Amino acid sequence: MANDEGGVLTVARARAVVGAGFRALEGRRQHVNDLNVYPVPDGDTGTNLCLTVRAIVEDLQEADPALSCAETASLIANAALMGARGNSGVILSQMIRGAVEPYAAGQELVDATAASAALAKAAEAAYRAVRKPVEGTMLTVLRDTADAAGKAVEAGQSGEGFVAAILSEGWESVRRTPALLKVLADAGVVDAGGYGLMVLLEGMARPGEEGDVTVPEPARELAARPQIEAVEEAESKYTYCTSFLLRGEGLDAPALESALFDLGDSLLVVGTDSQVKVHVHTDEPGRALALATAQGTIHEVEIDNMRDQTAARTKRLREAEAAEADLGATDVVAVVAGEGVRRLFQSLGTRVLVEGGQSMNPSAEELLRAVESTKAPEVLLLPNNKNIIMVAEQVAAMSSRPLIVLPTRSVQAGLSAMVAFDPQASAETNRERMGQAVSSVMTGEVTRAVRDSRADGVEVKAGEYLGLVEDRAVASGPDMIPVVEGVAALLIADGRELVTVLVGDGADAETARVALDHLRELYPEVEVEVHEGGQPLYPLLLSAE
Repeated sequence: MANDEGGVLTVARARAVVGAGFRALEGRRQHVNDLNVYPVPDGDTGTNLCLTVRAIVEDLQEADPALSCAETASLIANAALMGARGNSGVILSQMIRGAVEPYAAGQELVDATAASAALAKAAEAAYRAVRKPVEGTMLTVLRDTADAAGKAVEAGQSGEGFVAAILSEGWESVRRTPALLKVLADAGVVDAGGYGLMVLLEGMARPGEEGDVTVPEPARELAARPQIEAVEEAESKYTYCTSFLLRGEGLDAPALESALFDLGDSLLVVGTDSQVKVHVHTDEPGRALALATAQGTIHEVEIDNMRDQTAARTKRLREAEAAEADLGATDVVAVVAGEGVRRLFQSLGTRVLVEGGQSMNPSAEELLRAVESTKAPEVLLLPNNKNIIMVAEQVAAMSSRPLIVLPTRSVQAGLSAMVAFDPQASAETNRERMGQAVSSVMTGEVTRAVRDSRADGVEVKAGEYLGLVEDRAVASGPDMIPVVEGVAALLIADGRELVTVLVGDGADAETARVALDHLRELYPEVEVEVHEGGQPLYPLLLSAE
């Protein structure tokens, strides 16, 4: 599902894509675990999903690189089935089995059309595997994602456009899960399996460099902590989560499923006539195993006490609540774009981040939800973009929380403000301190012009680099280095000796680094502090103080 179109499914390609998905999921494992409140506490959803995908990664690592496309697909399906853990892992294994089915049958090309067909097959297989499908779970999320893929192909989308369309709808489907399941709404969370599935797909679609997988952190409502009461109320009436692999010749999965049906709930029996994966919640795990051994031999038996698991998760959440008890006096909500920028704001104490910025301004509703999700008595909102300030001020009028908008016009200004932030001080005190910090900073930007124009006396041509200082055009041209020089000269004109730079994402990032090396040579007396911001549209964001 990676966003590079063309080519065929090979072991090497599968290693890269599945490995990226696994790393993304592993990075959010505990978060998914804590979200898990429905349909029953089935071990830890994040852990089960991770272990299932890891089994595929391990088999691909040992696979012969010369395997055919069909052989690679069969290996993936078998590894998923063999490694499936817990209810969520078994369902995921069926999704994967469905997804690779076209490749096992002769499909080879990896493109948008093939990805759409794979997602449709995955959804079909997953729904078929579950005796009583429940909407508002990972099943729904996958089906909505598959539907979006089909529509994107019909609209002629491919490459990055196709990927963006299906991931966007997938995350929206995750956001909708509480509306479909009351227990999720009561707990104030989204479905753990659906969230985990989208983290996996996001990682697979956007593999990073050398293991660094960028997974966006959706709005705060996707990251809410379950209410302890909801976790406790979601317990199954059965005690043991029982799973095993049954092997033999001529296995009768439907007959085994019927025999196991009255033993418990959350029953899944999937596989072939030679190997079947079984998962069931029951108070009689021994009887379940005995019914299986009547048909063949059992392997990889796992019997977990779900009450112990629930108690451990509840304890973990209570400890997290206790750690958050001293929240201070003020929370900060900031609008950001770029994984590196996000990390910088978090490191400076920002609790709630909203995705947005130039060309992707968040709505008043998104900002209001973020503000309302904060825990401290007072809130500061940093719009970090001049186009978002007015919306932020509307949110201040709508919010039920004591809210102050600090009208930061750029990400650089927002970061400077956060350096002065004190969570123990009131919002008003922070506004004064942070406002002073912002007033002492001069900001600059390097981007590409979207049209021919004349701005602030500077001739600008579409596609060329454009340098701005405090929102005024100061330089432009086909080469980045002289544009960066023009911006830097103004930033340090008044004796400023520290320039902080955020390097953006995209094709211009390497050129930006070369320009910065030149800047250091040109101004050896100036300290140039560089961070990987990952922001879109702007190869360089600069500030000087």
